[in-house]
Amino acid sequence: MTSKWQTRKLGDICNIIGGGTPSKSNAGFYTGEIPWATVRDMKDQFIIDTEHKITQEAVKNSSTNVIPKNNVVIASRVGLGKVCFLRNDTAINQDLRAIIPKNNNELDVHYLFWWFKSIAVQIEKAGTGATVQGIKLPFIKQLEIPLPPIAEQKRIVTKLDRFFSDTDRLEGIYEQKLIDLDELRQSTLKQAFTGKLS
Repeated sequence: MTSKWQTRKLGDICNIIGGGTPSKSNAGFYTGEIPWATVRDMKDQFIIDTEHKITQEAVKNSSTNVIPKNNVVIASRVGLGKVCFLRNDTAINQDLRAIIPKNNNELDVHYLFWWFKSIAVQIEKAGTGATVQGIKLPFIKQLEIPLPPIAEQKRIVTKLDRFFSDTDRLEGIYEQKLIDLDELRQSTLKQAFTGKLS
């Protein structure tokens, strides 16, 4: 780490916002247009759509919060270590936390995303609870993030985006090759037991 890098507590440079669940007994709350995210929606790098949509009334009458798009959410209970970007303004439930930089000139949100990816195992191991593992707000606030100058953050993000794009592409190629190999095995077995194996 160079001399220009600092280490800052997450709670000092980010707003950390929790969520909630509108009453399930009021079916009308779940007939709206506002995406409402749970851990089940954290299937990919981005949350584009959600299983449930809620109304403005549901937001007003619960502890959920609508998080502005292009921010990062993490799982703080169930699915520990998961992190996603929001593609749209999205309400969140109590198992998620939005981590929003206070100053975009100090902390790049994409750098924040990749940093959370890098500490996923640490977060998972920190989980406490008898039945469901979770991490509490004080733990998140005390997390220390290495903070290079903003230009360096953006350079790191560009390199990581490119690297993981390449590895995802290679993974796709190998997955297809494994499918092809499996089909070849099945075809060979079929030929063997139908007298067609040359």
